[in-house]
Amino acid sequence: MAMRLDFTNKDYFRDSAARLEALTAAGPVVEVKFPIVGKVWVTTTYEAAGRVLKDNQTFTLRKDGGVVAGFRWWMPRIVGTLVNNMLTMDEPDHTRLRGIVDEAFRRRAILDMEPRILAIADKLADDLFAEGSPADLVDRYARRLPLAVICELLGLPQTDRAKFMAWANTAGRIRGPFSFWRALRVYGAMRPYLEERLQSRASMAARG
Repeated sequence: MAMRLDFTNKDYFRDSAARLEALTAAGPVVEVKFPIVGKVWVTTTYEAAGRVLKDNQTFTLRKDGGVVAGFRWWMPRIVGTLVNNMLTMDEPDHTRLRGIVDEAFRRRAILDMEPRILAIADKLADDLFAEGSPADLVDRYARRLPLAVICELLGLPQTDRAKFMAWANTAGRIRGPFSFWRALRVYGAMRPYLEERLQSRASMAARG
């Protein structure tokens, strides 16, 4: 029987350490049941995850001529669009696509961004303290900081950043079927815009 694991459940958040410890104790590879997705196999150790990721002969993310594993015929086309990305590509396609965006994430590029990242973090902290308590640290700081940095990496204009953060927050708050479908619609609207921005950033990096 698959172990039921719901990362969005309040019981999980009350004692997530104990839940993860039980998962690890069950073995290096465990069958679990996720909301909406259903039964999947997860690795619980670094060694097991490394083997799965590196052994493309035994493990694959795609089957039947390139269809992402787990994708069902009855699922809406937008689901296929959502899962068809660099992270679900096997080699050599994964390395080829990763090479296109690597330049923006190289160590030198990130170090060059450090002053800007610190400035963003300070501004968010200042706003948080200025408005006083009570305050939701996850929503007001922990979630906003990485999204703001991603906006910088993508080169999004200031006028578009609030919209992007709203899109990202919708996609990151899936709690059930209705929020899942809402996130899919949001992604469908967001994808053309993000593709255009990524292509623009890749062209700029290629020109040096």
